[in-house]
Amino acid sequence: MTLRRQLLLLALIALVLPWAAWQALVQMESLLRQGQQQALEASAEALARSLALRPALLPPAQPALRLHELTTAPRLDGDLVDWGAIAQPLEADAGAPALRFAIAHYNDRRLIAIAVDDTTPVRGEAHWPGELAIDAVVIELDTSLGSMPLKVAARADGPIRAAAPDGSAAAVLAEGGWRVTPRGYAIELALPQGLTVTALRLTQRDADASGGVRAAATARFRLYRAAPGLPGELAALLPADVKAVVVDARGWTLARHGALRADAADDVLSWRRVLYRWMLDAATREVFVPDASALRDDRPERLAASEGDAGSRWRRDAQGTRLILSSAVPVRVDGEVRAVLLLERSNAEALLLADRAAAHLLGLTLLAFLASGGVAFLFATRLSQRIRRLRDAAEQALDRSGEVRRFDVSTAGDEIGDLSRSFSSLLDEIAAYTRYLRSLASTLSHELQTPLAIVRSSLDNLDLEALPADARPYLARARDGVERMGLLVRTMSEATRIEHAISAAEHEAFDLARLLADVGEGYRDVLAPRRLRIDGVDSPCPYTGAPELLVQALDKLIDNARGFTPEDGAVGIALKRSGRELLIEVSNTGPSLPEAMRHRLFDSLVSMRERPRGTDGAVHLGFGLNVVRLVAMAHGGSAEADNLADGSGVVFRLRLALR
Repeated sequence: MTLRRQLLLLALIALVLPWAAWQALVQMESLLRQGQQQALEASAEALARSLALRPALLPPAQPALRLHELTTAPRLDGDLVDWGAIAQPLEADAGAPALRFAIAHYNDRRLIAIAVDDTTPVRGEAHWPGELAIDAVVIELDTSLGSMPLKVAARADGPIRAAAPDGSAAAVLAEGGWRVTPRGYAIELALPQGLTVTALRLTQRDADASGGVRAAATARFRLYRAAPGLPGELAALLPADVKAVVVDARGWTLARHGALRADAADDVLSWRRVLYRWMLDAATREVFVPDASALRDDRPERLAASEGDAGSRWRRDAQGTRLILSSAVPVRVDGEVRAVLLLERSNAEALLLADRAAAHLLGLTLLAFLASGGVAFLFATRLSQRIRRLRDAAEQALDRSGEVRRFDVSTAGDEIGDLSRSFSSLLDEIAAYTRYLRSLASTLSHELQTPLAIVRSSLDNLDLEALPADARPYLARARDGVERMGLLVRTMSEATRIEHAISAAEHEAFDLARLLADVGEGYRDVLAPRRLRIDGVDSPCPYTGAPELLVQALDKLIDNARGFTPEDGAVGIALKRSGRELLIEVSNTGPSLPEAMRHRLFDSLVSMRERPRGTDGAVHLGFGLNVVRLVAMAHGGSAEADNLADGSGVVFRLRLALR
């Protein structure tokens, strides 16, 4: 991965800025909601205290029972489906846990609904004598006519008529219906029209097969209706954009007033609405489903307030982006919870504030992120350019001949500038060492001439002396060593001379094809009995170079080929053109090149010959192919070696640049 990309990835750390901005926005929205909750709870407490000062508008002290209002007359058949939400569920009392009940009015007529759990049915009629053990319900009413007990019983489904507890006729005509249910039985009873009922008490008489009767009675409930002046009182005290609901201790709605502020989603951009919706979903999962016609409220905060504990709860609007806050507080009179006040308010205002703050905050964050990313990208670009320039300068510091070229030193005071100056110092040392190595051969050859002459003359003098026969072999060995050392000195001198000749050679225009054809014919006698083939010299090939150097390079290559080609083998010379280069190839059959030696053959003092192969018995010291490389480089090219494709031998190539 490039340095620019690494720094660009590093700049992505700036993404923490939008994340931090988002966290700040979430925190701000949470603080706004906390402030709204505290304000709404304070308003609810103040309104509850105001309602407590008007107890006439509230339900009476417990036990009390709500007198509901039916919108349609029910069929008196014991099927409580006509009672709607009033029967879902019916009221209950701890004194008679098997009884569930409700009382309502329609067209100034009181109607009573009762459901009884009974697992031991013993049926009978209400007009039977009171001492008989049958299942029955006794309804004790406080009416405008005084106290009035009614007994209700039946043997089967159908119409019923209430009687007195002793089985005699009741004081008023109360008719209804009886229905057997899976859990027991149900009763619907209608009192005479215009009869006012102020209190109610129910007693269940549960008979069993043994003739015993168990009685369970509820408390005496005072009946009440919702005060008509309660909505007006709420309207006078309720803040704007707040919805209020007053319920009794059992959750039945007494009054409601106000409306929530419209959702602010239309004032917010669509993509931000999605963002806020996701944020609000994270804040709460409970969904607010408004129901203006609900007769009863069973929300957790209302249940807690009925027990005397105020509570609040946030819910998500199912059809918008807002949240709905509901706060419930008890309304106490003389220390008793008479009712519960619920206030509801949306966070539409907070959402608009959060939207304005978010737009400003996210805009600044995005600008800071783009600026930091752009600066990091520009810095990475400049840094990578400096490093690339340093790399290119380092790669071009040495030419193919090993000469050190001019190296541009950076003046920057940073680490890259220090690295550039270190490279320059290193190249200066390499240049000095290269000059030393280039002068080493001529120095050694010059300095060794005199010692070799002394040793050679001493050996000649010993040869004239009368030496024992067993000492002659040692003298011959010493003389052979001196000769080989002399050859080494002469070769080093020749190599130095050739290098100077190459650097001083003048280039001229000539026909390279004709040159190869002429010298090639001269090589036939040298290579005999080996076969020689010359290709690519039939047409002229004009070239500008040093012909004497090219001939010298060919001499070295032919000498190398003769040393490795068997007498029944073949040597080939070919001239080819490849793009902007001319190729001179010298191939020969024989052993292949080891892979490790391909790139070392053209170095000085490198040879693969184990012993002399020439007819003159000369020792090869590895200067020949080095001369070939120097000649190729002098013509702007290179020298290379490779094995033949069929594995039958090797091929040496001189690449010459066309000028």
